[in-house]
Amino acid sequence: MERTMGRTLVITLLTAFSLLSCGCAGSSQADRTAGPASKSGPCLQRDGFAVLYFRALRDDYGSISVVGEVKNIGSASRGVELQAALRGTNGRVVAVGHFCPASYKNIAPGETWPFAYSFGKQEGIDHAEMRIVGAFRTLDVLNGPR
Repeated sequence: MERTMGRTLVITLLTAFSLLSCGCAGSSQADRTAGPASKSGPCLQRDGFAVLYFRALRDDYGSISVVGEVKNIGSASRGVELQAALRGTNGRVVAVGHFCPASYKNIAPGETWPFAYSFGKQEGIDHAEMRIVGAFRTLDVLNGPR
């Protein structure tokens, strides 16, 4: 009976997670609650950027990726650093990843940029959180005057 209940719990958790868990987490200064993304606006804003949505996806091999879109809502071209975190069923952080969606490039005001970050194979994940770490200005020295 315990084995059947364990399988049922695992199947339920995997099903719930694979139904595209959405959520938002605030910055270190803001409330860190997680919840569904709003359909009427961005789910997270900070430093002139807005995470329009994000989803955590599990593939057939157990690898988890976070995908979504970030938009420059500021008045200057800048880069942005994002942080994705995975929490286990006990609420503890299991994995954290920092990344810059546009790499070394600036994102123009009003421009939307897709992002994807893979955590690799992860077990016992309950939900994912996203945070805007900060914005920065890059210098495009490769395309500048010679």
